[in-house]
Amino acid sequence: MKMQKLLAVIGMAGTIAMATQIAEAKDTLKVGMDPVYEPFSFQTTDGKLTGFDYEISSALCEAIDVTCDIQAIPYDGSIAALQSGQIDALINTYAMTNERLQKFTMVGPYIRPTYRLIVPASSSIDGSAASLKGKTIGVEKGASPSVRYSNETFAKFATIQPYEQINDAILDLGTGRVDAVFGDENQLFYSYVKKQPDAFKMVGESVRDPRYFGEGQGFMLRKGDSKWAEQLKVALDKIVKSGKYEEISDKYFGKNILN
Repeated sequence: MKMQKLLAVIGMAGTIAMATQIAEAKDTLKVGMDPVYEPFSFQTTDGKLTGFDYEISSALCEAIDVTCDIQAIPYDGSIAALQSGQIDALINTYAMTNERLQKFTMVGPYIRPTYRLIVPASSSIDGSAASLKGKTIGVEKGASPSVRYSNETFAKFATIQPYEQINDAILDLGTGRVDAVFGDENQLFYSYVKKQPDAFKMVGESVRDPRYFGEGQGFMLRKGDSKWAEQLKVALDKIVKSGKYEEISDKYFGKNILN
């Protein structure tokens, strides 16, 4: 009888332990982002990944109670990492263009960006065609919508110079190798104009043209990944309604960049 009771107790304990393990075993969302894309994703002096996209990703995971595995992946290896299953999502300002929507499942938008020119603070360029005639404009090679817009707009009167990273374009802007750089206004303002107002300024009109840039920027998943697509839609809705999205956006940009 004592042995039966002991076995019953052991069996109950095992059931409780198993139930606890199941309850504690959360899904893990593996997110990839470029570690040199300030302010969206970058590394601190001690090597920790941070930035707007990092904080948004963490908030999304918290909203749907999953574990976040956020990985620093250079832009040129990001698509391969997604397609191979190393990561489940790219959360790093990917424009929701028709081309991408055909190849990937996208959720969003979570950012409605504008694009603009940045020039040296002392430049006479005002963004007009006349002021840009004969000039050289830098653009990030991987930002295909920006490249296409530049080639179809600025290339009529200026030379377009592609760069692997926007940071390289800005370095050349500072040394006079290019006269202007065209890119994501949120990034250019935060990373350069806000930090170095005596060195850089934004000129011309802010561009938001869905023919080139789609309806905004979204989370990029493998084609047909309905599991994470559905959960990320719920998560985004939650952090927007709770005010968490606006809190993070205001911290980096002083405004809500989804409006």
